Amino acid sequence: MILRKKYSIAGFLALLFTIIGIVAYNYMYQDHRDIASEKFDFELKPSLLSVAMSNTNEAANYVDRVIQTEGIITAIEQNSVILDDVVQVNFSADDLNALSIKKKVTIKGRCVGYDDLLELVKIDQATLVNN
Repeated sequence: MILRKKYSIAGFLALLFTIIGIVAYNYMYQDHRDIASEKFDFELKPSLLSVAMSNTNEAANYVDRVIQTEGIITAIEQNSVILDDVVQVNFSADDLNALSIKKKVTIKGRCVGYDDLLELVKIDQATLVNN
């Protein structure tokens, strides 16, 4: 009788830990977001986005949200472009081939934060929006 009770408690605990492990695994290894197919949460000009992100209180509203912005390319780097000297946009695909400096573009991507040192808003997983 006592042995049976010990086995049932051990079995219950093993089942409980297995369920907790499965739930934790599924939570930690969820599918990645597809920013390109998501609808944007905010649409702001680069200058307004920079002002909002430099304000610590407002920055929390935009971080990890999908943002659409339109601006003029002021610099092109390896995998990214700079819009209006205030927003650095990292592209997830090879969308840079068709871009040139002083070209007006509309992009959609995930806002990841503000770089105080360079005074740039950082956007990643960006895609070009057809005008």
